Amino acid sequence: MELQFLERNAGFDSADACILPVPYEGTVCFRGGAANGPEAILNASVEVEEYDIELGFETIGDGLPGGFHVMEPVEADKKKASEIDREVYSAVSRMMGADKFPIVLGGEHSISSGAVRAVAEKFPKVSVLQIDAHADLRNEFQGEKYSHACAMRRMMEYAGKSAQVGVRSMSSECAEYLSRNPELKSWGSEFKTEDVLGALGEHVYISIDLDGFDPSEMPGVGTPCPGGVSWKKGLSLLREVAKKKKIVGFDVVELSPIEGEVVSEIFAANLVYKVAGYSLFPGRLG
Repeated sequence: MELQFLERNAGFDSADACILPVPYEGTVCFRGGAANGPEAILNASVEVEEYDIELGFETIGDGLPGGFHVMEPVEADKKKASEIDREVYSAVSRMMGADKFPIVLGGEHSISSGAVRAVAEKFPKVSVLQIDAHADLRNEFQGEKYSHACAMRRMMEYAGKSAQVGVRSMSSECAEYLSRNPELKSWGSEFKTEDVLGALGEHVYISIDLDGFDPSEMPGVGTPCPGGVSWKKGLSLLREVAKKKKIVGFDVVELSPIEGEVVSEIFAANLVYKVAGYSLFPGRLG
């Protein structure tokens, strides 16, 4: 069955933006299910209204006549995280070469570094804005350099000045990395938007681990953590980043659907549509 976003799927050549599903969870260490995240988001997108109240038009119709192209999912079964990294890099490189706006859906957070590497080839030292409950700055975890616990550490190998918000859990190794690397600024759930903006360069890639949000609003994640960024505050930050910077791509990762409830995938699908609208039409934000 063809995967679609908002019950549509444009061809690659005509599309304005491309969505890459990456159903990988090879290094998860608590709740499983992240491999089901991309399909759950796409399926839930049928409940997303195409008219965006903030932007004042239908992003996918009025704004993006070419629409979204959902690419073939990365074949993730029985592959190492390093292999997935290379495949994501290759797919996002293809998008960038064709001037498509890249959106990557996880899957676990380890998938993000390949996307950032591809984006950084067009926008050297791109800034990364990470929304996450965890710092993800270990050099390796359980013997794996491409673990989800190392996601931001790997992204920083290609990024310039960057920021993370929502962080409320980190190892001593992560804390030491932050103390030694002033180009990466870190905040918990309480932050001033102007401070975050000041920590970012002109071009920004956004990496959203859904556990960065308050679990009372976004419960379906692999490694939930008390506290978190609210939907309202998260969108406020993303809106200002879109207005003041240039968003050049983003990912949404770590959805782990909960059987019998759909609020998490509805949250994630709406988030994808909102961030795409903000990124591609910042001029409509006032």
